[in-house]
Amino acid sequence: MATKGECLALFLRLIDEATKKGIELPSTKNADYRDKFNQFLNTSLRYMAGLIKIPALYQVTHNLIPNQLGLLSGFDIRQYLPGKPIILTGVGTKSYHFEIDNIGTVTIAVNGVTVNTIENTEKRKFTAHKGNITATDTDTVTITFGGDYPYNIRNTALFAYPFATDDDVPNYTRYVEYDMPPDFMSFDTVILRSDPAIYEIYKGMKWENNKKVILEYFKPGSFDIHYYRYPAEVLPTALDTVELDIEDKGVDLLALDIAIRATAADNPSLSSWLRSLFIEKAQNVIGDDVAQETKIETVYSMMM
Repeated sequence: MATKGECLALFLRLIDEATKKGIELPSTKNADYRDKFNQFLNTSLRYMAGLIKIPALYQVTHNLIPNQLGLLSGFDIRQYLPGKPIILTGVGTKSYHFEIDNIGTVTIAVNGVTVNTIENTEKRKFTAHKGNITATDTDTVTITFGGDYPYNIRNTALFAYPFATDDDVPNYTRYVEYDMPPDFMSFDTVILRSDPAIYEIYKGMKWENNKKVILEYFKPGSFDIHYYRYPAEVLPTALDTVELDIEDKGVDLLALDIAIRATAADNPSLSSWLRSLFIEKAQNVIGDDVAQETKIETVYSMMM
């Protein structure tokens, strides 16, 4: 992988700021352009990631935990009314999940002894609550919904198994959301591995806000979510030895893109020539279809 210093050297030569009369210019003589290089480096890296994509993989193992209330139970909305408590009962229950949409009090008891009281304070939206319960396999566990005001509950589940932390208790919803990694840029495909003999493209997933992948609760398997990611950010203060997150074939294009942006305001004719050179090189490196779609925007301006 090319380093920041190598890309900087290409950039300075493209804009004729590397040498004077064959002698390398000291950094004080081209400091403004070095600063612009640092300013536009990440912008250009991200732009290039849209042309020369960086593949990545996010794996999710998805397998339902049986609900003691029943295989398909708990998803539907149930209404609580004051004076008419709703009680969920399980034997040997070790964890739970439910959602409630208004002010209400929920008590958890083991063999009739209250071990936890949950006060929901959020109004007009469903709030999820989940956690572990200390109980033996023969203990009777009850979750009682009460309170002074009407509200609704949904996605209720009792599990016979404990989890390492309360956060590890599975979300019991018909569709389960998984957050994509922070470097997610765009989606490629999903491969389902339901057993060692099956490797197939899975089309049943859904997307939300282009940042979450949503899988059906009752669709078990190991999912390989292939996507394209953003490049690793390079701080302006990073040393020249830092490696850039781009294929070697794209380094010349990266330097050109930075040069186009850096010269757009004070040398538009040079910027225009560099843009033509970029498109020509992109056709060779990436291909005609992609190169024809390239559009370099002027992102640096100066008040005259």
